[in-house]
Amino acid sequence: MNDIDALKLRRLDLNSLVALHALLSTRSVSRSADLLCLGQPAVSHILKKLREQCGDPLLCRDGRGLTATPYAEALLPAPPLFDPAALDGVYRLAMPDLLEAALLPDLIAALQSQAPGLRLEVAAMAAGEAEAALEARRIDCAIGHFPARSARLSRQALFRSRFVCAHHAGRLALPDALDAEALAKPPHLYTSYIGNSASLVDDYLAAHGQARRVIASTASLLAIPLLLERLPAVAVLPELIGRVLRAEAGGLTLRPVADAALEIAVEHVWHPRCDADPLRQFIHALLLRQTAAWRGGQEEAGLSAV
Repeated sequence: MNDIDALKLRRLDLNSLVALHALLSTRSVSRSADLLCLGQPAVSHILKKLREQCGDPLLCRDGRGLTATPYAEALLPAPPLFDPAALDGVYRLAMPDLLEAALLPDLIAALQSQAPGLRLEVAAMAAGEAEAALEARRIDCAIGHFPARSARLSRQALFRSRFVCAHHAGRLALPDALDAEALAKPPHLYTSYIGNSASLVDDYLAAHGQARRVIASTASLLAIPLLLERLPAVAVLPELIGRVLRAEAGGLTLRPVADAALEIAVEHVWHPRCDADPLRQFIHALLLRQTAAWRGGQEEAGLSAV
């Protein structure tokens, strides 16, 4: 495009140029406001002035979003090619320890093969803390169960997992499939896994007029098999996590919970400013490939900010 008026651009001050770059990069007034630490009305006013000074709409309404005009596209530099092998830095990921055991080995192996210069830094974090940490850039993304669906985060489902009841066959006998009544009878152990999933079990039992007796709770995944080996008790866990525990600790038996409605969604969430970040997209592609077998026939959810 050769009809860009250089004189118009030279009249823009530095603040206007920074705002122009944010608007054209995000195609969003609200996300530009977040990046610029300004209110949306202020950014809307800046966009109005930029349109007047450039003599072009720059961003036009397209359905529920904004799209750049050809003039605006010509102002943006061509993005450099993304090369994972050239990465050198740290990617900070929040994930519960139970998911670490299931996801990290393959994820680290893939990174060592494709992006050996990228160091993965994993932090344990409650689901309710993820949004503030993403806003403050303390982490780059988070994986887990996030029942509070914040409108300020982008997310994509990785897989859904049904629940199983883990126990030691030498300590306790259970039926092959458990309904709510059978699930509530034995003493329970639980751990703070994948957000607020423990309450899902309690809600399920309450809906069927049952309640469980919790004899101990632990923050450690590794303590569960050791405790079950000594106690006539059960631990209700997402099926994927139960399989990991059984592989690591012999003697555990897994019994499925009969009600398929008792399941948990595991999602990848990030701040919308990273929607177009090639590094975030690269990590997400790795996660999708690694969890494909766990999704089975489940349809992959599209990117959304809900």
